[in-house]
Amino acid sequence: MNVDTLLVADYANVTDNGKLNVMGVFRRINSSQFPTRHPEMYLIVGLSAGVAEYGVIRNLTIKLLDPDAQEMMSFSGEIKVPKGVGWKRAEVNRIIKLRDIVFPKAGIYEFSVLIDNDEKSAISIELVQRRSEVKE
Repeated sequence: MNVDTLLVADYANVTDNGKLNVMGVFRRINSSQFPTRHPEMYLIVGLSAGVAEYGVIRNLTIKLLDPDAQEMMSFSGEIKVPKGVGWKRAEVNRIIKLRDIVFPKAGIYEFSVLIDNDEKSAISIELVQRRSEVKE
């Protein structure tokens, strides 16, 4: 199983016919103070698997790591690889809605995607301390 798409965005959904819609892709969050809370974001994971994996159950784990590589959160779930059409790779989209994540400090944070405890992909987001504006 491969990770073909990995994005962080303001919103995402999958239509009834399997079309993936993503809006507001970002890799940076600016904040005037830390810790800071992000009200809502979506992590989009697009997976694909070959014919030999049809019907196989895989364990998907996603970890959020802080700038010191410490795990902030982790969630897991099983994915049963669907049967594709002919020799076409099977596609599976997972959209994870994340609400009220608190980032304790500025720096690089990383979402790591593991399949059966093997890291397949990662995406980082940078939390930046915005300078406070001084009024004269």
